[in-house]
Amino acid sequence: MSFLNSAVENQIGNDNNLSGGEGENDLSAKLSKYQTRDPIPNDNIFFIELGFGNDSHGQSATKASIRACRNAIEFNSIPSIQRLLSDSGGYDALKLDVLLAIPSKYQTNELDLDKVVEVFPYGDVRVDIQDGGMVTKSGIAIDRFGDVNDDMVVVCASVIVGH
Repeated sequence: MSFLNSAVENQIGNDNNLSGGEGENDLSAKLSKYQTRDPIPNDNIFFIELGFGNDSHGQSATKASIRACRNAIEFNSIPSIQRLLSDSGGYDALKLDVLLAIPSKYQTNELDLDKVVEVFPYGDVRVDIQDGGMVTKSGIAIDRFGDVNDDMVVVCASVIVGH
């Protein structure tokens, strides 16, 4: 195992905070749906994209995660994939390893991974979650926006694209 894969595996394996919280079994089940294959080996990585997103009102880790994933992929184009992977299926043969760094207090059953994965137009998506991101104050809670407090939820995303 290479240094990067070892470091990523240690980070994912040790920092995952899906136990002890309300709805942990449901979130773990949702996550397991997107962990049906091994992570992409280093030799098969094309590139790594990073992004961040936030939800200023409503305290939705789903919205922040969607925005982080969109931010990671929105300025990229990979037109040569069809040629590079023509023997194995082109764009549909791509594998995406998505790591979401979400504040632990917002790693709840409310997180809708199906909606997050819809951001990606193609490929086999694998998702991992770790503690991270940030919770900061917006300075105001607005009832009509669904605020339960004045938290702003910030999520960071790493999207590894490979085959």
